Amino acid sequence: MRWWNLFAAIFQIVVGIAAIVAYVIIAASGEALGKWTVTLLLAIAFVVIGVIGTVDYAKSNKKQK
Repeated sequence: MRWWNLFAAIFQIVVGIAAIVAYVIIAASGEALGKWTVTLLLAIAFVVIGVIGTVDYAKSNKKQK
């Protein structure tokens, strides 16, 4: 795998975590969370996909060495 895949995976993790933090801030401010639940699920999925991409990158680098 190329380094671009690692960069994309790390970017996904950062954006996903930022969205989760934003959800927590919205929840703390007393906003109705019903309309934001889908956003939270997408953010969690983004983090999971980023972690999977990072693990795949690490595994492919071990095989190349």
